[in-house]
Amino acid sequence: MGIGMIRYRVEGPDGEFLDEFATNAPDFAKERIDRIRKYVPDLNVAETPDD
Repeated sequence: MGIGMIRYRVEGPDGEFLDEFATNAPDFAKERIDRIRKYVPDLNVAETPDD
């Protein structure tokens, strides 16, 4: 059984790749995504289990 990591893929509104990371800390993920959102407001964020 894994630790329950979630993989986050962050893209701009035009589909441009901006970031990808895995974590099991939702607060960390929110902080990291919000930092990018300051510069690119209309982000697309995909969350998938990271097995």
